[in-house]
Amino acid sequence: MSFIYTLFLRLYYIGIHLFSLTNGKAKLWLTGRREQEQKWGNSSLKNCIWFHASSLGEFEQISYLIETIKSKYPSEKILVTFFSPSGYEIKKRFKYADEVFYLPFDFKNNVNGFIETIQPKLVFWVRYEFWLNTLVKLKEDKTPIILLNGVFRNNVSFLYKPYLKKCLSCFSEIAVINSTSQENLKKLGYPSTLIYDTRYNRMNQVLQSPFEDRIIQHFVHHDKVVVCGSVWTKDDEILETIIKEHCDIRWILVPHEVDRSRIEELSNLYPNAQLYSSYDQNKTSPILIIDSIGLLSRLYRFADLAYVGGGFNKVVHSLVEPIAYSLPIIIGPRIEKSEEAKDFVKLGFVKQINNSIEFDRELSFALNSDSSDSKQQKQAFFSERVDSIDKILDLTKRYISF
Repeated sequence: MSFIYTLFLRLYYIGIHLFSLTNGKAKLWLTGRREQEQKWGNSSLKNCIWFHASSLGEFEQISYLIETIKSKYPSEKILVTFFSPSGYEIKKRFKYADEVFYLPFDFKNNVNGFIETIQPKLVFWVRYEFWLNTLVKLKEDKTPIILLNGVFRNNVSFLYKPYLKKCLSCFSEIAVINSTSQENLKKLGYPSTLIYDTRYNRMNQVLQSPFEDRIIQHFVHHDKVVVCGSVWTKDDEILETIIKEHCDIRWILVPHEVDRSRIEELSNLYPNAQLYSSYDQNKTSPILIIDSIGLLSRLYRFADLAYVGGGFNKVVHSLVEPIAYSLPIIIGPRIEKSEEAKDFVKLGFVKQINNSIEFDRELSFALNSDSSDSKQQKQAFFSERVDSIDKILDLTKRYISF
């Protein structure tokens, strides 16, 4: 396995170098790692608590946990690492971390030097993306590693299974988000603790925090409001006709990527739409395009219905945010990679659609029917899942004293 894994790493690294010639994200991935090597040596992070997240989505699952630990125990040193620039570039100044770094690429020399420099006393690993050399080094150093928000599917390929089991053997504790993952992990021979997704805690904090936005409040008036969150180009193909037909509804569009080309794409699709960054109260439009980052989880509070994107792309995006507001939710058909979406479909919390006609039907039904029973069910479901931070802290105390 060692030879094959090393070969994989070298091919991956070569591929990133080639890709960086034409891709800005790949170039950031390389240059960011080169530039921070000097920072490691100058860092005073020894005996820190280290959190690793692959990208921004994984980080959002633990941000409130980090905030909680830093607020309760301000003397603790916190390190956050990312694999992807999409997380690092946005969160490199995260105020609850003492340092934010890129995760060193998983060559043994890289990770050994990094870990020997920072000497963490505890490591939290989020969701998935397992890097074997890093995990093995931590285990050899007897550093406790806790996996959070684990998701494990039944159909693990026979080629990947030996690698996965080797990585799993490095964890001191594995916390999974549902009973399905717990059963699948048991079949692989590993015990786990069921701790609900930490995003429920985060969203509970968001719900309880006052939020006002003069632009959004002016835009929504007292009309019916649909928030379309994390939408991709393929979602546009489903939404466009219905949005243009229903001018009596206020539409808030939040693209998954907020780069210039994507905003221009949406602006061309909806020429009469307003942009959040240049909103003019004297103009009238039923469509608002959000061209800023970090608003989505709070925007759902203004909605009567949520459309969550990604279901016509690779996988539907997070449903925790709209569930927190007990909203009717519509998604696309691609849920095979989302245990969360599968569970919500079984519970009847979301409606799946395959085309614009189905979207129009579900939209009209949701906005014109009594959903009080469904709302109460969602509220109860959400309330049961907001104690994950306390459970994680209890788990942590088996290994360290704050």
